[in-house]
Amino acid sequence: MWSATDFREEELGRYAEPLVREDTRQGVQTLASLSLLVNLLAWFLVFRSGAGALDSYSHLALAALSIHIFVSALFIHEIRALQVLGVVLIVVSALAIVFVAHTSGDLSIGMMAAIIMLVISTPLIPWGLREATIVIGLLIALLTSSVMSVPGRFNLEAFWLLELLVLGSTAVVGLLVARNTVVRKQDIRARFDLDVARKEMKLLSLKDHLTGAWNRRYFETEFPRMAEECRGQRKTLHVAILDIDDFKGINDQYGHQLADQVLSGLSEIFIRQLGDIGRLVRLGGDEFLILYCGDDLRELIKDVVAELHKQPGVRKITTDREISMSAGFSSAGPNDVVGIEKLYSQADRALYAMKRERAPVKLVASGEDLLSRTGSWKL
Repeated sequence: MWSATDFREEELGRYAEPLVREDTRQGVQTLASLSLLVNLLAWFLVFRSGAGALDSYSHLALAALSIHIFVSALFIHEIRALQVLGVVLIVVSALAIVFVAHTSGDLSIGMMAAIIMLVISTPLIPWGLREATIVIGLLIALLTSSVMSVPGRFNLEAFWLLELLVLGSTAVVGLLVARNTVVRKQDIRARFDLDVARKEMKLLSLKDHLTGAWNRRYFETEFPRMAEECRGQRKTLHVAILDIDDFKGINDQYGHQLADQVLSGLSEIFIRQLGDIGRLVRLGGDEFLILYCGDDLRELIKDVVAELHKQPGVRKITTDREISMSAGFSSAGPNDVVGIEKLYSQADRALYAMKRERAPVKLVASGEDLLSRTGSWKL
């Protein structure tokens, strides 16, 4: 409750910053609107009553300041700066009231009410106890030093009554600010947790539960963005479809548990090797798709295969039989505007051509300018 902007967790603090900034902006504008309304009303009453010009000018000046602060809050994007605007409005308003009191030599009930109103309006701005204490401390210091600076000008009884009222309203304001800060932070925490949970649920809906690879839904939504990103970087977008040869036989011979270990190990290594410039998608069973924006994907697959040799599940299987992995590739250069269907179908045809030929082949489909390639690796 001490500060409205300090959060223990860095990630929560980043999430809360725009929310606190917007709440602070609205609080400053609310305070400025209230000040504008009160000062215009006070000016009208003073004008009608024919009181001194100083009162009239003071209310008009404060109304102009209120408008200025309201407009300024629209263009300020720092929380501290917005808080300073609120401090300026409250302190300058108090200064104007004290100035008029000095000029008239009287601390009237109306002036006392105006000062108390300034104090109780403090919670309109969503700051914590630290900021509220600074504001009210400035008000009390201003009032006390101003009255004490000219002995005998004001009625001491009226002054002490004002001090008592200010201290009483300060206690109430302190409780309100503390409560509001705690409630506001709890609300932000709840919204943050809800947002995190929603993102996690969305992420889970886009990932394969067994391997941690992305699923088809993610591939369909991510492809346009990645294709555009590759074109913007003047790089080639590669699509590869790969699977483990005779995976059904491995499944039948060694069981689902060991076969799943192989798939999980393959996925974990691919995801790590691809990093931020590629995506691994599980299409189903032992079939995977790779989206890659970079250099030759074949070299990356070789590195993955080298790591797979060390996997316990693969080593156990290779003591009895040979394991191999086949892939079909298609690529689109930075000047090629190619849809997902074309790249996918070419890579798919290349993979199945590889299966038929049982050897690496190169295919160029009739009427198409994209080279389809294949590859095979022994695990």
